[in-house]
Amino acid sequence: MARCKLDLCMVATDGKCIEGRGTSCPNLIAESSEVATTGLPDNSEYAANTDETLELSSDTADLSVAETETLHPGTSLDLTDAREITSRSRAVLVAIAGMAESGKTSLLARFHQQFQMGPIGEYEFAGSRTLMRFEELNWLATVESGASKPSMDHTSRRYDNSCLHLAVQPKGSDRHHIDLLLNDISGDTYPDAISASSVCETLLCVRRADHLGVVVDGGAIVDRYRRHDHLAKAINFVDRLLQTGQIGSQTILHLIITKLDELNAEPKDAPSHRAVESLEDTFQTKFTGQVAVVHKWRIAARPLDGTMPTTETIAALFSEFVGSTNRYPIPQGLGLVSVEGRRDFSRFGMRPGNINER
Repeated sequence: MARCKLDLCMVATDGKCIEGRGTSCPNLIAESSEVATTGLPDNSEYAANTDETLELSSDTADLSVAETETLHPGTSLDLTDAREITSRSRAVLVAIAGMAESGKTSLLARFHQQFQMGPIGEYEFAGSRTLMRFEELNWLATVESGASKPSMDHTSRRYDNSCLHLAVQPKGSDRHHIDLLLNDISGDTYPDAISASSVCETLLCVRRADHLGVVVDGGAIVDRYRRHDHLAKAINFVDRLLQTGQIGSQTILHLIITKLDELNAEPKDAPSHRAVESLEDTFQTKFTGQVAVVHKWRIAARPLDGTMPTTETIAALFSEFVGSTNRYPIPQGLGLVSVEGRRDFSRFGMRPGNINER
């Protein structure tokens, strides 16, 4: 029976090709060919070098089994995977929360899309362990999906304590990359976390987050029937997190007004614009002093009116996520260290450049 060049193929045992090509598979080795290769070729050059060749083969034969490595499937990182990254590097974690259909997922998908066109602000793409999940988020917003209009998949509650991952590096720099973890909290969990402290306390990523982005739907603010509910929930959500200790003086708070295209379609003196200004003022005055800093943003990650998305503002927001944290200094490039001929433990606790013999 024919055998296969591929080590994992069992065609010689059960007759089944691992690639499903059957007898047409180019990796198959016919039995006659196998026998032919065992015979000695009739030429003097081979005979003259037989002993040398056999000796070389025995010396260089590698009988060891190659080590295997488990590759991540590209889906969202669970808490165990996220902790693996935060334990090995000074990762920055960003939690994004808001009502269902407010534009949270569109914002995260926009980061992925902008990297496909080049750097975002001052940062270049340096890798990701969740590219498959990013592609899933973007699928319904592509023409290839066959959707009649672009949309985003609804974030399930099962992703409340999972993260998307991006590794970035400053443009033209040889500094080590920075790991960015993005936590997308389901819009279904958002009102429940406001209502019950027990639900709020299950948001484990928020407690570790360097940044919290509270997303408010600009389209809902335009709608006078939904406006008050969305504005009140944004304030109440931050209040609940402060009450339960999920966020505090180390947290950088971002108020993100989305769907700016719908908001800008309203007259400048419309109640919707006054409502946005009032919410921004409330965030600034109410939460300054309780969190590290408050930022305000107005974006359109996936506008439907034909205008270009607010790429520059989104790039500035992304740069703020990556480039600032109050938990530890952002990693810097390592300069040259002058080491003198002393044992390391004798330098412990001494300031560099002021090392004296004791």
